[in-house]
Amino acid sequence: MNSMRIIVITGDGLEHRYVANMLAAKVPLAGIVVDHGKPARAIEKVRKYFRRYTTVQLMFRAGLAVLRRVWRDRANRREAVLSILGRESCLEFLHSELLQHVRGINTPEGVRAVASLEPDVILVYGTGIVGKKVLSLARRLALNMHTGISPYYRGCDCSFWPLYNEELHMLGATVHECIKEVDGGRIFGTTGIQLQAVDNLFAVAARCVEAGADLYVRKVQELMEHGLEGAPQDLSSGMEYKAIMRGARAEWKVRSSIRAGMILRYVQSHRETKSDSVPVPVGK
Repeated sequence: MNSMRIIVITGDGLEHRYVANMLAAKVPLAGIVVDHGKPARAIEKVRKYFRRYTTVQLMFRAGLAVLRRVWRDRANRREAVLSILGRESCLEFLHSELLQHVRGINTPEGVRAVASLEPDVILVYGTGIVGKKVLSLARRLALNMHTGISPYYRGCDCSFWPLYNEELHMLGATVHECIKEVDGGRIFGTTGIQLQAVDNLFAVAARCVEAGADLYVRKVQELMEHGLEGAPQDLSSGMEYKAIMRGARAEWKVRSSIRAGMILRYVQSHRETKSDSVPVPVGK
């Protein structure tokens, strides 16, 4: 079992480096493929947005982008991520000898990079949708770590929507089989997070990454030792959230609720709750 060739496919953000570094520290990796995204000309990006969104939706997205600049989201997010996940684990990939960089995981370049590593197991985190051609290169299994509790919270921003719905017990992460359906496939484990009273929106997201990375390591180690048993997902449960759904009104509601003490009240009322107490009927 220990001779399995295991690779990671991920992005190049702070949280991507953290997850890759946590895996590399505990799991013998054959490679890390870092996807920097397929390059596109400005006109192609504009066309894509107009195909995906209506004019009104684009206006709302533009308005939200302005608000995020006013709120200094980029700096606040970076501060929260580095504080919780640690600078030394986020600022760079710690195993440069394992790295291959590609511009689009589903491009011929991306497929060649993955194929060259001859993976038995592919571990995905934080990329766009990985296509069937790449996933089929895993001789044994492809896994994904999703920072949300599947199947109840699937898709985008799944550390945000439990706050919006005031379901803070549904903040966490899932390790599941990576298939073509978004956050689909058999579930191999879920975990919750331990919130702190002073947490903001970005700290919550970072804690989901932290808990998810720990779960990922444990599940890959289990796979190496004796295999994994998964539970099929009922995709009629919960909801798949789209990026466009996170508008200014939803953003304002969540931030106002946090300022009004939503997280503080939750922490005070759940002093004795364990960090992995998530009401999902699959093995931890």
